[in-house]
Amino acid sequence: MKQRTFLAARVDQWSREHPRLLDLTLAGLMWLVFGPLSALAGPLAFLIATAAILPLAVRRRFPTAVLAWLATVFAVQLMLVPVPLPANIAQAIVVYTVAAHVASLPIRLLALGAALTGSVLAGFRWSTPPEYMANVLTNAVFLGILSVLVWVIGDLVRGRQANVSALREASARLEESRLQRERFVAQQQRVVAAREIHDIVAHSLTVMIVQADGAEYAAEHARPWDRADAGKVFATIGRTARSALTEVRGVIEVLRDTDADTETDADTGGPEEPHGAGLGIAELRRLVDSVRAAGLAVDVDAEPAVFDDVPAAIRFAVLRVVRESLTNVLKHAGPHATAHVVAARKQGWIMVRVEDDGVGVRRADAIADHVSEPGYGLDGMRERLRVLGGVLEAGPRRGGGFVIDAATPVTVPSPSARPAGLATPSGGTGRSGE
Repeated sequence: MKQRTFLAARVDQWSREHPRLLDLTLAGLMWLVFGPLSALAGPLAFLIATAAILPLAVRRRFPTAVLAWLATVFAVQLMLVPVPLPANIAQAIVVYTVAAHVASLPIRLLALGAALTGSVLAGFRWSTPPEYMANVLTNAVFLGILSVLVWVIGDLVRGRQANVSALREASARLEESRLQRERFVAQQQRVVAAREIHDIVAHSLTVMIVQADGAEYAAEHARPWDRADAGKVFATIGRTARSALTEVRGVIEVLRDTDADTETDADTGGPEEPHGAGLGIAELRRLVDSVRAAGLAVDVDAEPAVFDDVPAAIRFAVLRVVRESLTNVLKHAGPHATAHVVAARKQGWIMVRVEDDGVGVRRADAIADHVSEPGYGLDGMRERLRVLGGVLEAGPRRGGGFVIDAATPVTVPSPSARPAGLATPSGGTGRSGE
């Protein structure tokens, strides 16, 4: 049901929406009323009244010009007409208009000065004996006070309009800021989703490619062909593909769930990961088993309580780092490489090391990969840990191979906190994952 408004409110709204029509209507009505009344003083008075009233139709479009015109008309009136006219109200309206709608302070003060000067001159012109000076003083003071009041009211209206405009601009800026924040959150969610899908697909496809290549080689060269081995290969491929599909669907469901809390978390800088409560040592070992099934020999040295009382987002990030690191070993370390995973807690930090004894990757190739795919691989792992307050360092290992060291706080630390004992491997950043 539409709320009813007062007549005055509706008139005010109409006048704000149609200011020019309002001025034209006001000028016409004033001329119909005060024109004939001023004509009682003679034809010349009627002409002066008409010249004073009709310009009010454009008073808001040309306030300064109308002020100058009415000052001239008033001067002519003082010289030719010895009495005040009802049309003199037009001068008061113009003083109000200039005070309310002109931004220039000198012009507004000029209007006030002209009104006060006219009040004094009118006091001398329209006063009569026998107490002439007393009448002059009374008329000048009365007209001067009236002029000041009209000017002050107009100036207050102008200040109110300026405040309303400032509030509207502030509201528009706040709305734009809110929209920008929503766009930023949406963009951040897309980046997080792209990173998660990249990690899932890269790891799963690497495992499947290794298995498929091994099966192809065995089918062409091995004698006799072992059906049981072939079954294991295809079972691993199918299991890896189904797991990847499930994880990708989980990420998409989080993006589609508009009722879920998708706002950026103040501590982690990203949306909470789905199904994080069950991540732990068992998930780490399943991850390692899937890599072993792809043909990579992996040793795991993880404390049983390394993930106890650790937030789900941190556990998720640590497991993603391990998975991405082992995926890189599969792709870059060579066919006979072995990997070693260490996970431990030290002084409130979860320390993870993934190293291999493979052939590594040439620095030029690593730089090219790093430039061509920004935000993925090592950069993606660093970003994942950075929003949690962690760090990651990677580079060639002494004696051959590659090593990745990662440290993540059990609880999000202050920005100045850094783990003790995390040394940068010699050689700097080397391999960029895909």
